[in-house]
Amino acid sequence: MKKSVLIPTESVNSRTKKLGTASPLQIARMLNAEDFNAARAARQAAPAIAKAIECAAETFVSGHKIIFTGAGTSGRLGVLEAVECVPTFGTKASQIIGIMAGGRDAVFRSIEGAEDDAAQGGKDLLKKARKGDFVLGLAASGNTPYVQGALQAARKAGCRTALVACNPWADTRYADIFICLNSGPEALSGSTRLKAGSATKMALNAITTGAMARAGKIYENLMVDVLPTNAKLTARALRLIRLLTNTDEKTARRLLQDSGLNVKTAVLIHRKKLTCKQARALLKKHRGFLAEALREE
Repeated sequence: MKKSVLIPTESVNSRTKKLGTASPLQIARMLNAEDFNAARAARQAAPAIAKAIECAAETFVSGHKIIFTGAGTSGRLGVLEAVECVPTFGTKASQIIGIMAGGRDAVFRSIEGAEDDAAQGGKDLLKKARKGDFVLGLAASGNTPYVQGALQAARKAGCRTALVACNPWADTRYADIFICLNSGPEALSGSTRLKAGSATKMALNAITTGAMARAGKIYENLMVDVLPTNAKLTARALRLIRLLTNTDEKTARRLLQDSGLNVKTAVLIHRKKLTCKQARALLKKHRGFLAEALREE
C-alpha cells in the first residue's frame, strides 16, 4: 500500500459529520444511507467474487478445505460463515473452517493485539491447511499482519489464496484473487464493523452459497442438503419434501425417516420409486446433484 494514501475506512466521512449530535431518527437514516454503499461495493466486486466461487467449489468437490482467516470483525465473520455452512448445506465442520487471530476466545471478546502478529498467522494457518486448500484472508485494510502472514504461509504450502479487503491499495502479494470491496469511509471513522463488515458478509455469503450451488448442494433455489438437527430445520426439511414430491405431512415424515433424514434421498425414493440404498447410489452417481438424478430415465 502507498504510505501517502489513507485507507478509505479510516477517512473522515463528510456525510456523517453530525453523527455525534444527531437525533435517533437522523442517526438511523444516516447509517442506513451509508449501508447502501456496502451493497454497491459487493456488486462492483462481482467478477472477483465469481472467481472465488469457482475456486471454492473446485476445492470443496475435491475434498480439500475452504479456510477463512482474519482478525477482529473480519475474522468473526469468517468463523460465522464457516459455522453456518454445516446446518445450511450439510457440510462437514472440518471442511469449511474459520481461523481467528487470538484463537477461540477472540471470537467472543476483543483481543486486538493478536492481529499484529504475522508469524502467528502463519503458524495458525499451517495447523489446519494442506496443499490444495483454498485460503481466504479477511481484512478490511487488506494489510493486517496476521492475515498477510497466513496468506504467505498458505502460498508456500501450495494452497490457492484470496484476499477480501475494503482497500483498493491493499497488499495483494500473496493473493491469487483480490476481492476489493470499496465501501468508502465509515459513518463512524475507522469502525469497520459497519459498512466494511456488511460488505464482507455479503461477499462471503455469495462465495459459500455459490460454491455449494456449484457442488450440487442446492436444487433450484432450495436448501435440499439442510441438516434437520432441530425443530425448525426438521420443519424446513419436511416442507421441502412436500414441495418436491407433492405429498402430505404424514408421507413427508415417513420419507424423511426412510431416507435417513436426507431430503434429496427422500425426494428420489418417492419420485423414482426407489429404495433408500438405490436413491443414495443414484445421488452418488450424479455427484449429489438432485436435478441430474431426477432427469435420469
